[in-house]
Amino acid sequence: MADKDFGGNIIQKIMQEMKNLYLHDSRPWIVGLSGGKDSTCVTQMVYYMLLSLPPEQRKKEIHIISADTLVESPLIARRITSLLSDIDRATKKDHLPIKVKLLKPKLNDTFWVNLIGRGYPSPNRWFRWCTDRLKIQPATDYILEQVKHNGEVIILLGARKSESASRSQTMGKYEIKNFNLRKHSEIRGAFVYTPIEDLTHNNLWAYLLQVAPPWGGSNQELRTFYRKIDGECPLIIDKKSPSCGGSRFGCWTCTVVEHDRALEGLIEDGDIWLEPLLIFRNWLKEIRDDPSKRNTIRKNERKKKILADKTGKNFIQAAHRGHNILGPFTFETRHKILKKLINLQRQIRQVQNIELITPEELQAIETIWIYEGDSISSLSDIIDTSKDFVNSVKKSPLEKNHINGTIFERIIQKYDLPLSLVEKLLVAEKDLSSFSGRTGVYNRLENVIEEHMINTYLEKKK
Repeated sequence: MADKDFGGNIIQKIMQEMKNLYLHDSRPWIVGLSGGKDSTCVTQMVYYMLLSLPPEQRKKEIHIISADTLVESPLIARRITSLLSDIDRATKKDHLPIKVKLLKPKLNDTFWVNLIGRGYPSPNRWFRWCTDRLKIQPATDYILEQVKHNGEVIILLGARKSESASRSQTMGKYEIKNFNLRKHSEIRGAFVYTPIEDLTHNNLWAYLLQVAPPWGGSNQELRTFYRKIDGECPLIIDKKSPSCGGSRFGCWTCTVVEHDRALEGLIEDGDIWLEPLLIFRNWLKEIRDDPSKRNTIRKNERKKKILADKTGKNFIQAAHRGHNILGPFTFETRHKILKKLINLQRQIRQVQNIELITPEELQAIETIWIYEGDSISSLSDIIDTSKDFVNSVKKSPLEKNHINGTIFERIIQKYDLPLSLVEKLLVAEKDLSSFSGRTGVYNRLENVIEEHMINTYLEKKK
C-alpha cells in the first residue's frame, strides 16, 4: 500500500498498531466482513498489513467471516458472494494465512422455517426473533469453535465511535488497555478489537477511494450503495445491536422498521425488479397484528386453556402493553404466505436467477406443519413441485413407506383411528430431523398424538 496521509497520518498509525498486535501473540483473528464501508475498510487494512510482513512472520491465522441470513437484500447478497470469492482467490495467490467463510443459519433457524413453518409473526421491535437465529448464533458458533481450538481469539469489527453516542459508550465499557482490546460481553475467551474506532467519516472514505482493494477492483461500487443512504449492517455478535432494516445492508424481509429504506432506495436507483419484494415485505408487516391471521392464544398456553375449561376456571391470557398476546399465524395464513412467496420467486426468476426459499426449507416446513397438526397434503396442495422443486411431497406417507393401502385401511377401521393421524405417525417414525423439538421415536410419536388431541379439542370448542 502506498504511503498516504489521511487525517494526520491516522491510517499509518492504525496499520502499525495492527501489525504490533498481530505479532504480539498467537491468538487467531476473526474479521467480521458485512460488505459495508467500515468492515471493508478493516478487511482491506488487515490484508495490506499481512502483505507488509515478511512471509516467515505471517504465522497467525486470520478468519474473514460474513453472515448470509438467506434473506439478504439480493444485490447485497450478490456483492458479498463476489467479494468473498475475490478475497479467497487473492489470498491463495499471495500465500496469506487467511480463511474465508460465509456463515449461514441452521435449517432449523432460517427465516422461512420459523415464519412459515412455525408461524412466528413477522418480527417487530418487541419480538425480534430473527436477529439471534439468523445472525448472532451462526457467528457465535463459529467463534466458539475457534475458542475451543485456540483458547482465545480476537474479533476485529469495523465499529467507529463517531457512528453514535451509544456505540461509543459500549465500546469503552469492556476496554483493556493493551492494544485497545475489549472483552466480549458474552463469549469467554473472545476479545474485540476495533482498529478504526477513531476514524471520521471523511477519513474512511478518503482511504477507501484512494487505496485500491488488494484483491482487485475498486471501492467505487461500494460508494454507489451509499449515495443516498449511509446505512451499515455490521457483523452482529450480541443482542444489543439495532436492526439493520433501515440500511441497504439489511434483510429484504425486515419488518422491524417502519419502512424498508434498503429496498426503497435500490428501487429509486433503478432496480425496479425489486418492487415485488417490497410489496411482499409490506404485506408481511401489515398482516402481523391482524387477529384474523393469528391463533387466538400462544402455543404454550393451549394446555392451560384446556385445563381451565375442564375445571371451570377463568383462563387469563398473556398480555403486553395492554393487549392480549396472539398466537402464531394460523395454518391458513402460513399457506397463503408460502403460496405468495412461491409465486414471487417464479416472478423474480423471469428477470433474475435468485432463490428466495430453498427445497430444504420446504421440506422442513412440511415436517413442522405435520408435527403441529396440519394436513398431510398441505404442502403438495400449495406447490407445483414439477416446476420449481425436486422432492417427494406429492407422495403420501403410505406410498413413501411402500405400505399396502387396503391392508392399512382395515387396520385403521379395526382400531377406529383417523387416517390423518396415522399418516402423521408414519412421518414421525421415519423423521431424523430436529423439527419435532425432541429426540427419540417414542417422544416424536407422543408429540404428534398430543398435537392431534389438542387441535381436535380446540377445533370442537370453536
